[in-house]
Amino acid sequence: MTGQRITDVKVRSVPFSTDTWLDESRISTPMAPYPVFAERRSSWRGPGGDLVWLYLGTDDPAVFGIGQTRGGRVVEAVLDHLVPLLQHVDTGAPADVAEQLRRAAEPYAAGGAAAMAVSAVELALWDLAARDLGAPLCRLLGGRPGPLPYYVTAAHPSALDDVDDDLLAGAGYVKVPMAYGPADGPARRDDNVERLRAVRRRVPPHVPLAVDCFMSWDVPYAVRFAAATADLDLGWIEEPLPAHDLAGLTELRARLSPVLVAAGEHAFGLDHGLRLLDGRCVDVLQVDVTWCGGLGVARTLGVLAAHRGVTFAPHNAAMHPWALHLLSALGPGVLAEVLVGAGTPAAVPEVADAPGAGTDRRAAGFG
Repeated sequence: MTGQRITDVKVRSVPFSTDTWLDESRISTPMAPYPVFAERRSSWRGPGGDLVWLYLGTDDPAVFGIGQTRGGRVVEAVLDHLVPLLQHVDTGAPADVAEQLRRAAEPYAAGGAAAMAVSAVELALWDLAARDLGAPLCRLLGGRPGPLPYYVTAAHPSALDDVDDDLLAGAGYVKVPMAYGPADGPARRDDNVERLRAVRRRVPPHVPLAVDCFMSWDVPYAVRFAAATADLDLGWIEEPLPAHDLAGLTELRARLSPVLVAAGEHAFGLDHGLRLLDGRCVDVLQVDVTWCGGLGVARTLGVLAAHRGVTFAPHNAAMHPWALHLLSALGPGVLAEVLVGAGTPAAVPEVADAPGAGTDRRAAGFG
């Protein structure tokens, strides 16, 4: 398929979570063993949490593409390498272009900043290709506009007080981040349990709960927590272990049943996602379309997850329109994540019937 010629490229970084619960609340992280970094993620994250927006323009003002990732100026540096290569590509073939860029980014090693940079370009190309055809992105992927199944992530139990009852009642799960981990001692585990009890009091009894541990727990701690919350209908434990600990995830999955293991948010590239599936490490796969390498990688993993009975629930999907379009094409066994209490409107996620992915140029800062 032959697309448009790219004539304009713009990149901008913006702080994503400065002064919000994401960076300023007490959340258990891999840096929790170090007291100076334990209280706030903003004390150690640097530019890693900053949004990076990418705009690709053509000779036709109505045909453009917008992509997004994270990594701030670190990823911008990789994009400085990749962007000049776009003058030679077919914008109507996003998957082919992504493969070219992955190869060009090999000097930076697999994963991390390289996968994030490729993601931003690939997402922008999908958006551009759909706008060029005058169709919503979901049509190119085999989906259709409309509402999607979802789960709710609350910044804190109190954030649920202002959430519409119908939104909570329709959720597949309601999740809350955990404040403490093994580095904080057994007494703080009780505080985590009470945090989940506070969520249970606010959520309809038919909706199971979930917790996010941001790669900061270990197998014994997770098993003990699951036992202590057996009366709360805990549905899954998310990212309990470091992303590379596949053997630990497999062990934990066997020991936690019927509580599920969710992971994959920090899977950078197809290979990591495949190892999670092939190793039977997860019950819920949570790749991030803006980090993993783009829609091509995410779609492959979503299809394979469906074949293996693994729920596909991309990280932060309700804030990533490209992910919503993909979910509409994957059928049952998918969930979109809806954040509440983070300064974002909370509503049932829906794929719009408009050209492209649905990202507004002005909202992205490219007015």
